[in-house]
Amino acid sequence: MDFMDFWGQVAFRLGEQQILMGRLITVTTALVILAVLTFFLRRKWLERFFEHEVNSEKGRRRIRRLTTVCLALIAVLIVTLGLPADFALSNAQDSLFSRLKLSTIFEALLIYYIARLVDEGLSDLLTRRYQQRREQQIQEGGLYQIQAGGSKVSVSHIVQPIVYLIALTFIIQQLQLDFPISVPWSTEGTSLNTILSAALILLFTRLLLWVLTEIILYPYYKQKEINVGSQYAINRLLTYFILVIAILATLQYVGINLTVLLGGAAALLVGIGLGLQQTFNDLICGIILLFERTVELGDIVDMNGLVGTVKKIGIRTSLVETRDNVSVIVPNSKLVADNVINWSHFDSKARFNVTVGVAYGSDTALVKEILMEVATSHPKIVRRPQPIVRFVNFGDSSLDFEILFWSRSLIEIEDVRSDLRFEIDRRFRESKITIPFPQRDVWIKKEDLPPSDA
Repeated sequence: MDFMDFWGQVAFRLGEQQILMGRLITVTTALVILAVLTFFLRRKWLERFFEHEVNSEKGRRRIRRLTTVCLALIAVLIVTLGLPADFALSNAQDSLFSRLKLSTIFEALLIYYIARLVDEGLSDLLTRRYQQRREQQIQEGGLYQIQAGGSKVSVSHIVQPIVYLIALTFIIQQLQLDFPISVPWSTEGTSLNTILSAALILLFTRLLLWVLTEIILYPYYKQKEINVGSQYAINRLLTYFILVIAILATLQYVGINLTVLLGGAAALLVGIGLGLQQTFNDLICGIILLFERTVELGDIVDMNGLVGTVKKIGIRTSLVETRDNVSVIVPNSKLVADNVINWSHFDSKARFNVTVGVAYGSDTALVKEILMEVATSHPKIVRRPQPIVRFVNFGDSSLDFEILFWSRSLIEIEDVRSDLRFEIDRRFRESKITIPFPQRDVWIKKEDLPPSDA
């Protein structure tokens, strides 16, 4: 018996199907190779991956379990497709199940579990790498340092929907469930996969924005030493620009005629604009702020006595956190049209003052020496420029002095002033210098009374 006769010999029968020796040997060889790969995958490659990327034992167990299920499904598919055991689920004509075979179900399950495995491994990997890099950035004073205590972007929330939507698209194709859908905006209709693909475009846009702002642009910011406010403005403008393009592309992809849509929107916006003039004013002012950067993220601003740190510049409103840790939502038009004092626009330090009065007859040279020592010894007052002590005026009840000093503690400046006043009072008591209270000398003039008739 030659090799070809042996290869075509019937090994056994499975119902009405004949299992040839060649198919049996091929399936057996494929299963042996899969078993060897499984051994190396579980004992070698996964363990190396766990050592560098996965810390928790719970996560390791999930990845091992999902890997085992995927390998088992691959083995089942090898047997099903290698041997003539791939039968239809139903014999009824024109039935959905008649078009589905056993291998189709296993392929759909394999796609699902591969998606779960990719989600488990990739999300954990990206999240850990991202968090490590963010911690390094915060220690170095890098990207978005002032937002370090705020909400962080979860990478898994970006990756998970993409992975599962891709898996769902493949499953629908394998199960032949991509049926047409009639929609009001298109005469030709659309399909289920078209809608899923449109959602994928938006999700990939979100992932692209994350990669651009968090991965690609960071080395450029670090190299050019761009401040946090400029980083935020660049990232927001990029986000708005790319999102608008992605939304327009998605609408065009699902069959919406943009010409008709924009024409109708123009007529609609005329009516809406009349009633929402202030809202559109705030929207335009938000774009102006991002372009001009007169007020940036992290700036200390004073708006009619409201002093706070700019924590967020949105498209319509901005968020200012006051000294009392109260978040105030400010329309962008207030930051553009009103008079706003920006303490930290060009420099991180600003000049402040503390006034004090001493009694007449005090040693003014000693007063100046004490005030200078108090100012220069405070840790939150900068050494350059040096503090200045001025003899301001001869007051009604005191000799008035003023300390001018520079500090970078803009939000905590009232605490700095309070510390200076405490120290001035203590040093004056030690030196017997009096801080007088207001005094008035009252003179009563006695006029001559007219002589009495008595």
